[in-house]
Amino acid sequence: MYHVPFTILVCVLLWSCRGDEVVYPTIGTQVTEEVREGGLYVLCEGNMGSNKARLDYINLENGTYYSNWYGAQNPKQMKELGDVGNDIQVYGNRLYAVINCSHKVEVMDRQARHIGQVELPNCRYMAFHGDKMYVSAYVGSVADADLLGSVYEVDTATLQITREVKVGHQPDELCIVDNKLYVCNSGGYLTNRYDSTVSVIDLSTFTQIEKIPVGLNPTRVRVDNQKQLWVCCQGNYNDAKPEVVVLAFGKVVHRIATPCANISIQGSTAYVLDGENAKLHAFSTIDFAELAQFIDISDYEHPYGLLATVDVLYITDAKNYVSSGVLHCYGYDGREHWSAKTGDIPGHLCRVTGAYDIHGDTTHQDTLSCSPYITRVYEYLPGMGQFVNELPKYEEGDDAASMCRKCEMAIANNAGGVISLGGWGGYVTFGFDHAVENKEGRDIQILGNAFYMTGSTEYGSSEPGIVLVSRDENKNGLPDDTWYELKGCLYDDPGTQHHVSRTYTRVSDTLQNPFHKHPYYPQWLPANEYTLTGAVLPPQSQVISGQNVQRILDYGYVDNKPNTDVEGTSFDISWAIDTDGNPVSLPTIDFVRVYNASDEILGMTGELSTEVGGAIDLHIEQ
Repeated sequence: MYHVPFTILVCVLLWSCRGDEVVYPTIGTQVTEEVREGGLYVLCEGNMGSNKARLDYINLENGTYYSNWYGAQNPKQMKELGDVGNDIQVYGNRLYAVINCSHKVEVMDRQARHIGQVELPNCRYMAFHGDKMYVSAYVGSVADADLLGSVYEVDTATLQITREVKVGHQPDELCIVDNKLYVCNSGGYLTNRYDSTVSVIDLSTFTQIEKIPVGLNPTRVRVDNQKQLWVCCQGNYNDAKPEVVVLAFGKVVHRIATPCANISIQGSTAYVLDGENAKLHAFSTIDFAELAQFIDISDYEHPYGLLATVDVLYITDAKNYVSSGVLHCYGYDGREHWSAKTGDIPGHLCRVTGAYDIHGDTTHQDTLSCSPYITRVYEYLPGMGQFVNELPKYEEGDDAASMCRKCEMAIANNAGGVISLGGWGGYVTFGFDHAVENKEGRDIQILGNAFYMTGSTEYGSSEPGIVLVSRDENKNGLPDDTWYELKGCLYDDPGTQHHVSRTYTRVSDTLQNPFHKHPYYPQWLPANEYTLTGAVLPPQSQVISGQNVQRILDYGYVDNKPNTDVEGTSFDISWAIDTDGNPVSLPTIDFVRVYNASDEILGMTGELSTEVGGAIDLHIEQ
């Protein structure tokens, strides 16, 4: 055991961002010298009403445990996580946390930097399938005199609720098997009328097709490697005793008489945490026989959280539920590897690939777990143009955030769509799920929809956009740091104008041509004007054989060459320069911005407008 202070980090008393609330500093403590892959998040519930939900993190590759990790990663977030952390999961490139009494699901990147949130009443637990998140909630929005709870379907791209279905009383944990959602109906607060069923939801129709009787007060459910469901039923804390019920093909196939505070399944073994008697049970998922196990937790005050992984087992002790708990790590031989002090009521654990330090950089980046494609659109502000409000489509009620999510749906994760940057100066800002490294040769490819004129590679459809890159220097997960331009072949051309600005106004929206008669001003903007800045490239258009075409530029611009020309559509971070044109050395970048650098309107065909169709980290295998 090691409890040597490792580093005390800045994040103390941020009154300027969080009112008068005291924000406790994030402290890194080395708890082990063992080296494992990735990291582990610990969601500490905090007592109801105390607003002390806390997210801790341990970097398993250097053995450092960080308390209040979320607070350090998000210094501008008011009240930090909120009231009662109830569930945490990683899905795709994002981290999700249910904050029960704050009625929200907090959405973060994998380093726990805030992306957004979904507001849901009395939300409890999550499950994921495809591009959807499913969240149980004790009180649904559908009027119901019988106090039935709901499950909400949420689009993970837009973070909008798409469907809702009523289930049983006060639903808790849920899981998905073969396109069916299974939901534990606990009746948790209804002490005189506990529920005793598991609802079955068809995900295609999002309707409840069955309720399976299990046992009184079912709260937790896990799926084993044979698609059997292990359901923890708590009883009524009196004469109806707790039990674990196993379901197969919608039928009860086995019952185990044991209290179950938590359950985790690894391989063919189901680990059941008996909180009442401070015991850890292990059962075969094949024949349900109890297996010999050697982990002794008899000295725990209140065994609470549990996670079984391939190499080790994590168990938390909530102690007295009003002060700090403890996270323990055991080998399957029964040896305790280390322990660490946590926040109040450490209840939910989530293992992640990639090990991070407090500055948001990776101490080790497992590229096998990283996507080569962009995963997040942070900003979208096009210049006035004929494809604005169309690519992507604006709908009444959209705001800047929902338009960014629509951009993600079009160009993130190799989606195959395109978005328009509109007239001159319009831009989009995006990022990957990792820092892109500056290695030898080209580093990122940025896609557009340029093409060559028939029989020529010198002319075609070229609508060049300039690329800017940035590092997350202030470590807040937002693209608000210094930008550097990737120098293209026309940077030093005497016809290029640098440091230009232009203001677009709603009243000047008179650019409509016969083919696009909708408004060209971004309709989601509340203001009646906005200003864009950047460089203007010299005109490249001319008419050849009756066609309006542009000269194809040598290198350094988006939407200039066809996507099949990988080198011609790729960029080297080593091209970075500052605003005075001086070279800058950047080992990595976190954000990319592309803006339309063309200022040409070609009669009835409209303005030249950079289109962006995604981006690829060339150092990660596709």
